[in-house]
Amino acid sequence: MNQNDIQFVLCQNAAELAVAAALIDQRDDNAHPLDHQSFAQSRAVILAKTLEGEMVGCAAIKAGSGPVGELGYLVVSPLYRRRGIAQGLTLKRIEVAKAQGIALLFATIREENNASRVNLLKAGFHFWRNYLSIRGTGNTVGWYYLALQESVDIDGIMQSLVGDRLPAP
Repeated sequence: MNQNDIQFVLCQNAAELAVAAALIDQRDDNAHPLDHQSFAQSRAVILAKTLEGEMVGCAAIKAGSGPVGELGYLVVSPLYRRRGIAQGLTLKRIEVAKAQGIALLFATIREENNASRVNLLKAGFHFWRNYLSIRGTGNTVGWYYLALQESVDIDGIMQSLVGDRLPAP
């Protein structure tokens, strides 16, 4: 099975959303439990399904409104990793974000999460800066962005998102 055998579709109903949430809850690097209420309010949830309809991955554009969207909640079932599914989920989120009129997407990635970093860079994202986690864990978190429209004030938007976080040493 390869990426051509996977369909990337928008989540259409509460039942699909529940299966996607369960998939996230089962991830093996679940440093922070899923906030199901926030997940349910996502601007868009993309599902990766086999041709038979089995959900093997999901990812979202997190809750919010306006011209800036945050990517998150990306997970691929362990049996389906290393097949381009995460990349497909990211590319579909970019497509959906453009259709929603989002001007800039951003994501935050823990320093040790090389697979997610590579996924974003392959999809055209740019590294912004590293900051210390606001959760007080001492973790370094990289900030990444992708402008989807021309004349976006990348510096202004990213600085407003980062706020008073401390740069990583």
